[in-house]
Amino acid sequence: MRNMFTKTVAIMMIVAFSSLTVVPMGLAQEKSNEDTENTGTQYGLGVVSFVISIPYSALKLAFATTGGIIGGFTYLFSSGNQKAANSVWDTSMRGTYVITPRHLKGEEPVRFFGVPPIRDEAPAATSMPEPAPAPAPASATP
Repeated sequence: MRNMFTKTVAIMMIVAFSSLTVVPMGLAQEKSNEDTENTGTQYGLGVVSFVISIPYSALKLAFATTGGIIGGFTYLFSSGNQKAANSVWDTSMRGTYVITPRHLKGEEPVRFFGVPPIRDEAPAATSMPEPAPAPAPASATP
């Protein structure tokens, strides 16, 4: 029973990862609009994206969970430095969790590592005024 399960998982992994190279080449046509695609192509993309999403999502969830824990330790050991913790959390917890047909067509990027959002954390421009020039020494005349 265990041997059959191992073979099944191995075959699913081989099919899933080999389709990453085969499917995009087959879809490299000028017409990638859903209106011009036939039902078979849409169905095939849906099936392939589902099959690929199973191992990919499991890996991404494990990575995000580990990153969440490490980000918590980063926050704790950096004396509450939110910026340091956010850099770990953004990289590990953001990104793509499910592969969709749009990813397989190349219309959207697959981001395993998350991209941090744009934050308005520009440091305040506190410019110090330039000191006034020192007065010229008074010349002593006899």
